[in-house]
Amino acid sequence: MIKKIYSTLFLAVALVYVAPAQSLNTPPPAGPAPKIELGKYESFTLKNGLKVYVVENHKLPVVSMQLVLDRDPILEGDKAGYVQAAGQMMRTGTASRTKDQFDEQVDFIGADLGFSSTGFSASALKKHLPVLLDLTADALLHPAFKQEELDKVKKQMQSGLAQSKDNPESIASRTRNLLLYGKDHPYGELMTEQTVDNIKLEDIQNYYNTYFKPNIGYLAVVGDVTPKEMKKLLKKTFKNWQKGEVKEMKYNLPQQPKQTQVVVVDRPSAVQTVLSFTNAADLKPGADDAVAAQLMNNILGGSSDARLFKNLRETHGYTYGAYSSLSSDEILGRFNAYANVRNAVTDSAAMQFIDELTKIRDEKVSDKELKNAKAYLSGSFARGLENPATVAVYAINTARYHLPEDYYANYLKRVDAVSTADVQRVAQQYVHPDAMYVVAVGNANEVADKLKPFDKDDNSIAYYSPTGEKVDRAAMGVPAGVTAAQVLDNYIKALGGKANIEKVKDIAITSNATIQGMPLVFTKQQKGNDKFAVQVLMNNNPMQRVIINGDKGKMEAPTQGLNKELTKEELEAQKLEANTFSVLQYDKLGIKSKLTGMDNVDGKEAYVVEVEMPNGQKTSQYYAKDSGLLLKEVNNLQSPQGVITQTKSYSNYKEVNGVKFPYLVEISMGPQQIKTEVQTVVVNKGIPDDAFKL
Repeated sequence: MIKKIYSTLFLAVALVYVAPAQSLNTPPPAGPAPKIELGKYESFTLKNGLKVYVVENHKLPVVSMQLVLDRDPILEGDKAGYVQAAGQMMRTGTASRTKDQFDEQVDFIGADLGFSSTGFSASALKKHLPVLLDLTADALLHPAFKQEELDKVKKQMQSGLAQSKDNPESIASRTRNLLLYGKDHPYGELMTEQTVDNIKLEDIQNYYNTYFKPNIGYLAVVGDVTPKEMKKLLKKTFKNWQKGEVKEMKYNLPQQPKQTQVVVVDRPSAVQTVLSFTNAADLKPGADDAVAAQLMNNILGGSSDARLFKNLRETHGYTYGAYSSLSSDEILGRFNAYANVRNAVTDSAAMQFIDELTKIRDEKVSDKELKNAKAYLSGSFARGLENPATVAVYAINTARYHLPEDYYANYLKRVDAVSTADVQRVAQQYVHPDAMYVVAVGNANEVADKLKPFDKDDNSIAYYSPTGEKVDRAAMGVPAGVTAAQVLDNYIKALGGKANIEKVKDIAITSNATIQGMPLVFTKQQKGNDKFAVQVLMNNNPMQRVIINGDKGKMEAPTQGLNKELTKEELEAQKLEANTFSVLQYDKLGIKSKLTGMDNVDGKEAYVVEVEMPNGQKTSQYYAKDSGLLLKEVNNLQSPQGVITQTKSYSNYKEVNGVKFPYLVEISMGPQQIKTEVQTVVVNKGIPDDAFKL
């Protein structure tokens, strides 16, 4: 059974994005190349041009289908994101079924059916195949694109962008794409909340009308069917799907660097640097040296048994893991080596990366390394053949990429034929430590100078914003004559002034929020600077509660059976977190502040103030240059999965009793995002002390 052949398509052994394997196991000893039995498939082409590949597998009464539309990449411009939105809109109702009706019928037969901008995936029990085909055809041929559904899709996309815009790995990925391909290439252009907002219903319709054509489609069918019965069903199902011309698109690629260039994206609060070493690689799917290139990458950084991992983690302890990847692409592939490293060792880690990238070019790998890499690759290929879906994938790859008919049948022979000289040759062809981009996403004040020796372009590091704009580091530095104390003082004035704030004796705030679709209510009561009661409710039932009264506090979570007293350190942290006007307590609590530079927050110039707690925890705060108000806070939290960046954004300030409060607070932490909207702010209502009783 296959659920997503399309994703498997990109894992097909010889054409692939050569990503690191996470196994800690040592590969088994190499043996002779086994004889390959690919299995049988039958193919046929419908009158409308749809190419179909059927693989019989009668072990289970299940049938799966995967359609791939083979179109060129699309430059979306100021509406970047509309292609993704179009894919999501394909599953939001048809001319004869509402979205709810459609979902109910899919669920009723226990099927899986999903669409993307380049096709669909579908699976169900054999007995439900006619119904599944009917539903699939209805969504494919009669989509009902409605404005209310587009609004939902856009909101989801913008929520995802909000989560990723402060994620260092996401920033690094966007920056690498931008540098290698440029903003005027589909691979390099950036989708933003604004470009998503620009998407109109007609963009979705135009995309569908232009690209959902059967003559550019490859349909894989795997399961408890025969080619004969499938051909009969498909002829009937897709008889009204009309072929059409789909134009080929060509794009210019940007000039690649002639010397290694260092690019820094400043994240002032970062305690780690996301470090990447990347260059373009003209490696086409199924190229003659694709197998040698994959073996080379496996030896260099393809797993925890590879050179980069052993060097940077096991020998030097600079990171939890260091890897490399080599991707093939019909337009332009890429090589990338990467790791998250501590700020203090950024330069040392970079040196080890360059050393390893240089070594694999200058010296032949050992016979043992190559033998182990061949064993690992051969084993992966053989295991993949155990899945009938692999046969369909290979058949489609052979057609799409114009490969020799025996490409996969002879794959292990190709692996066995690679020599150490071949590995060195492809390393020299695809890995360029003397002409690549070194991308560092981290605290520029701590790491930029350390990376200068690696920049060969007149020793001048380039600085980019997280949203892809090249920035003037000098202009973004600490402005003359401005201090952190002045910025914080302006913030207090912007809120209403210290005198008005000190008139606030107690505050009661109620907010609504949604987390993963669950509606929540947040309530906060504050009296002075040492009494707090913060509560989270779901369906009017308390989920979590923190109460602080002077030098004591406790945390309760009834659904988890939690009821604990706060430690001294937890108490101080919770007080600071709950205090609506904590900035007035900085001096009293020994909190230090430092102005580290300027940044851009959603189009607004902002001062960046680094705030350091007595325990050493640092937070970056962003204050609008024009209004003085706090726009954003970013800090890094330790978790079992490592360091997680937490971002809080503040907006929609409203005045209550002469003091401004942010009525919209958005919190992003890892994949989690919480959007809280204030419903009421009541000042000086006379909250009784019993409200804070422990």
